[in-house]
Amino acid sequence: MILAALDGLVRSGRVTGYTVEEDSSYLGAHVPTLTYRMYMDGPTSHLNLGAFACAMGELAMTMKLSRVHGTVAREGALVRSRQLCLTAEFAGEREIGAAMAVVHARFVAAPKAAPGSWRFPDVRVTGSLPAATAPAFAHHWRNGRATAVVLTLDPESPLAGAAIDRVQVLPSWVDYLTGGEIEFADIPQLALSLP
Repeated sequence: MILAALDGLVRSGRVTGYTVEEDSSYLGAHVPTLTYRMYMDGPTSHLNLGAFACAMGELAMTMKLSRVHGTVAREGALVRSRQLCLTAEFAGEREIGAAMAVVHARFVAAPKAAPGSWRFPDVRVTGSLPAATAPAFAHHWRNGRATAVVLTLDPESPLAGAAIDRVQVLPSWVDYLTGGEIEFADIPQLALSLP
């Protein structure tokens, strides 16, 4: 039921998209925690996952991998993607600051970026307020064994019944979350559903 309502919000443009996550424990974390999403399909995504895990492995106390399904609107249709989410927990502010520097240096698509990097990576930070991030709100609803998550800049939930946690995102996401255009990498499509 909640997913159909979220699809309606995406179609109408009231929200930019949502994810369905098998592990949303990063929300409300009490230690500095960073999540990084990448598409599941294709060899460049696998290279990206390996490079990111290696880079974070030097800094993080713990890391875990989980599956995510994403939904965004594109050209009047809903586009669904399969993603992987690497969640890393850090000992303190110094370590998560170093991790964010690595994200900006190697995982924002640029000539020297790791293969498969997004131009605007979906990085979410909880339990910390590192430099070069912007505040946002994660509205989330438990949906069976998974959690549906919508990011907004507004603390008011787009649908009733949401739990709400503050998160930090990359500044490039602020324009997107207010309805601006953002150029993603080509999304390997799970499904394309027309309105």
